[in-house]
Amino acid sequence: MRIEGNKNMSEAGDHLFIGFKGLDIDQELRHLIREYHPSGAVLFKRNIEGREQLKALVSSARACAMEECGRPLLFAIDQEGGSVQRLASHFSSLPSARSLAEKGRESVAEWAAICARDLKEIGVEINFAPVMDIVDDPENHFMTSRSFGSTPEKVSELATVFIETLQAKGISATAKHFPGLGRARLDPHHFAPVIEGDREEDFRRDLVPFSAAVKAGVNCMMTSHAVYPSVDPGLPATFSNEICGLLLRQRMGFSGVLFADDLDMAAICENFSPADSARLGLACSIDFFLLCQKSENIEPMYRALCDQLQADSSLRGFHGLSVQRIEKLRRFHERGKERQIR
Repeated sequence: MRIEGNKNMSEAGDHLFIGFKGLDIDQELRHLIREYHPSGAVLFKRNIEGREQLKALVSSARACAMEECGRPLLFAIDQEGGSVQRLASHFSSLPSARSLAEKGRESVAEWAAICARDLKEIGVEINFAPVMDIVDDPENHFMTSRSFGSTPEKVSELATVFIETLQAKGISATAKHFPGLGRARLDPHHFAPVIEGDREEDFRRDLVPFSAAVKAGVNCMMTSHAVYPSVDPGLPATFSNEICGLLLRQRMGFSGVLFADDLDMAAICENFSPADSARLGLACSIDFFLLCQKSENIEPMYRALCDQLQADSSLRGFHGLSVQRIEKLRRFHERGKERQIR
């Protein structure tokens, strides 16, 4: 249960983006909003029964968050297309990135616009797409059809079209999985992948699409849970200051919101405690910690964030910068709602 009156407790919720069970707010989400004051929630197929049900869920959750937290709840979803799309049964069924790549820029733009229209109708602000990973052999890779191609040039070109189209229509895009999962041989949902034979020149090649996304003004990025020995042999990218803080923020100039990929994945939850995740993540400029599949893990992570913010003054500085980035994202979406009203 949340400790009332402790500033660190309310600030901890600023960094939480959570999954939840049920088709309406009263099955679990209302309780999670009251107790942990999350900034946002992620929608999955388990939360979706139909158009009107989904719009009612999002609307009621927003009202609850305003009442309990004094700020609206942001909503995100994985709506890539192909095998990864949560709305396919009730909204437009999007082709995979691989299929769109075969048809070219115009097809990417057309389907990104359709995707944005569907998300606008529901009230979802953030799409966890596009994938920026370069996949050389999609037939034998766990990413299968989720990548736009096998060259940095093709992925950069088509993924930035997707980004620019979504954001022109008021939906924040999310470039993932930084700094690239195309060379990983293990899926971080189930294992802790290390990029074997990682060389600096290969690493630089993987970064090309992400650099293009930064130049295109992408609002959000999401980390990879893989380890990249040529840059940081000890920590996965999600918790690496070398990768997230120095490379992404300082050298590449990304000033948007950075999501840690789901901490419920085996690559993280089986190797890092909530305290380690909170400390390392805040220190390397993670803004939002995703906890999508196991709601019982939300409370320990919330407590860990509270404890770390109270114990370490340097983390409070990182928290302050993070809040500025989150508020910038909120303003982007508030401006979009104003344009819709007018």
